[in-house]
Amino acid sequence: MKRLKTLGKIMLAIVVGLVALFILCYLLTIGEYAVAKTVAQDPPVPHITIDGVTFHAQTFRDPANPVVIAIHGGPGADYRSMLSLQTLSDHYFVVFYDQRGTGLSPRVNPQEITLASALTDLDSIVDYYGHGRKVNLVGHSWGAMLASAYLGRHPEKVDHAVLAEPGFLTAEFATKWAEQTAIHFSPGVLYHFVKTKFESLHVTGPDDDASDDYFAYQISMYQGSDHPQAGYRCAGGGPEAGGAWRLGARGADNILQHAVDANGNFNVNLIDDVERFTNKVLFIASACQKVIGVDWQKKQMALFPNGQLAVIPDAGHEMFAENPEASIAAVRGYLDASVR
Repeated sequence: MKRLKTLGKIMLAIVVGLVALFILCYLLTIGEYAVAKTVAQDPPVPHITIDGVTFHAQTFRDPANPVVIAIHGGPGADYRSMLSLQTLSDHYFVVFYDQRGTGLSPRVNPQEITLASALTDLDSIVDYYGHGRKVNLVGHSWGAMLASAYLGRHPEKVDHAVLAEPGFLTAEFATKWAEQTAIHFSPGVLYHFVKTKFESLHVTGPDDDASDDYFAYQISMYQGSDHPQAGYRCAGGGPEAGGAWRLGARGADNILQHAVDANGNFNVNLIDDVERFTNKVLFIASACQKVIGVDWQKKQMALFPNGQLAVIPDAGHEMFAENPEASIAAVRGYLDASVR
């Protein structure tokens, strides 16, 4: 009985200590932590609605010019870091859109956000702005993965495609990528994780996704060398280049959950029927990238019947923000050559 009482006192002390620690952390992180409003709360934000789905979207210059559609990364990011592509609008009609449920697009039930819905939405964007003409796609990271899958499904709708550092295009590449970017809770990562989680508890709006979106964005901004994707950037550089208006955390989680089967194995295939697209595909890799850089992209490029590779110097994964001049020059050279 005495031992039980002693054990009870120890357990009570632990519970009291944890509650006290929680309260202390909560009090120490009190402050104003905001996330951007979406189109739902700020209707003047430029947007379009197609088949009942609303997207934050912008276009630049003459719709009569060949269409270039920028497809941002993530999943769950937005097109802010790709805005340098608007430079192409001197000869092209440049289109940007935030994918369903992320960026400044309205939040939706995360169950609506899947690879299938992302491809359906991209097809809607292509039809909306292409008006029956072939379009050019410039996808970055997750956006490049989407573009690859789209080429196999609708090769007849695409003229030329740029795949800027797609993370993985097959289950084999996905497994290797996951191994290289697995999170290890070092002291630095753990501290940032806990601090950010408590900060997110103070986010009160503008919608029910705000707290999760804040947490996801701040976690992605951690710059320590122990970050699982530290190899994505140049030495001394941070992942903040270009930034983002706002992430869409819950929808991104749903996509990632559906990328694995019940046994935890990846079941993705983003190159199905890509051999049907016979035009040249431009792959882009950044010189600083150590995880999915030049060697990685050369191997993925070999999955296509006709590819070429451009390497962007002095840049990491966010090459369109870190070295826009060289990145745009590579894209422009590829597109201009295709229309001569």
